[in-house]
Amino acid sequence: MPLIFHWGGPRHGEVADVPAASLASAVLVYDGPRWFGVYERFQPLQTRDTPDGPAEVWVVRE
Repeated sequence: MPLIFHWGGPRHGEVADVPAASLASAVLVYDGPRWFGVYERFQPLQTRDTPDGPAEVWVVRE
């Protein structure tokens, strides 16, 4: 599973394993249970090194 790095919002700084099918869209939508949120790919594409490996940066969409 791809890793994403959250930038902004309640998940700021968190790294998550996300099923590749969830990244087929331009936005990533969380519908709970802890938070609701919409993230989009940072443009231009960026990655961050994390303890779990490189993660693609996704930014909160407000």
